[in-house]
Amino acid sequence: MAPLAAPNLAGQQTAADKFDLIVRGGRVIDPSQSLDRIADVAVSDGKIAAITPELDPGRARRVINVPGSLVTPGLIDLHVHGFQGVSHWGVDLDRFCLGRGVTTAVDAGTSGADSFEGFRRYIVNPAKTRVLAFLNISRIGLIARPGELTDMRMVDVAAAVEAAIKHADLIVGIKVRCSGSLAGPNELEAVRRTRAAADKIGKPIMMHVGRHETPLEYLVEELRPGDMMTHSFRTEGGVIGPDGRVPGYIKRAAERGVRFDIGHGNGGFSFAAMEQALKEGLPPSSISSDIHSYSTMGPVFDLPTTMSKMLMLGLPLPKVIELTTIEPARAIHWERLLGSIAPGRIADIAVFDLVKGKFPLIDSSREVREASEKLVPVLALRDGKLTPGA
Repeated sequence: MAPLAAPNLAGQQTAADKFDLIVRGGRVIDPSQSLDRIADVAVSDGKIAAITPELDPGRARRVINVPGSLVTPGLIDLHVHGFQGVSHWGVDLDRFCLGRGVTTAVDAGTSGADSFEGFRRYIVNPAKTRVLAFLNISRIGLIARPGELTDMRMVDVAAAVEAAIKHADLIVGIKVRCSGSLAGPNELEAVRRTRAAADKIGKPIMMHVGRHETPLEYLVEELRPGDMMTHSFRTEGGVIGPDGRVPGYIKRAAERGVRFDIGHGNGGFSFAAMEQALKEGLPPSSISSDIHSYSTMGPVFDLPTTMSKMLMLGLPLPKVIELTTIEPARAIHWERLLGSIAPGRIADIAVFDLVKGKFPLIDSSREVREASEKLVPVLALRDGKLTPGA
């Protein structure tokens, strides 16, 4: 994929040019450009045309005034489940993603090789949200109970590689879910087959962690630079060991470039675990929701709520934006297209209000803490087009 040109901040328009749209007067935060200032963002032909203070509103066919609001690149949720109607985990991605400021949703292995053609046809193609995917190493994906790795006949490297090559424009890596309930004694072999498939397609692994029969250290040893753990900051089976500290093998994995994604979900995120990891210098590599049919009504709700939890735990706002825009784009090797609103880029834009007040927030352990501010989505544009109702 060839890199996009990087025009100057004001863009290459002339005074006579007419913009399709100006998002006017907001606080623009784009960590990909180290940008944090009050500015207007102009859009033409689905691309960012200019970012500069006080553009003439007369130059736009439409103006959206957002003083006091935050303007960011469209969010990228690195862990969602969207095969609604086929998998019991699936949700309506336009409702829970694009409607909440997430312009790109990355499905985390809901579909395997046997069903990805259907996932593309019935989920990806009609969605207004941009949908990418990690392919499940199990050819059945998240359809059956018990877990998809309990029958190793389903863990087919050749089938995964064939599907990943056929759908290379959408598939960003290979997903494997490790825990005793999902894989039984098959965890390590499943990860090794995932390693083989990922190496053949040259894309990363996303490894779900939980309550393991195999020591987590053995599983983490299979991960290479650019691979990622998800549900990393959970109460058990994540980056915090039984002694309440970050084990040495996790620190060594971080040093060699393994990423640690949040993947909140019903069981994947603990305030206490995150606090300890931050205390020991292990921040998340990306903030993702793991939104699915069992987490939409809590404890997750959506990605902005997950981001608000990280603000409450002390991450600065620009860092939180970075971990939901350019960093997940880098994790899936789409950083030349997504995660930035530099002039010339795709016009994926999100607008939020940072509301002050008293907000109870809940983690996967059902611990409730009170936050003093919360991100509330206002509108989103994908490819320069407003979401319905905006």
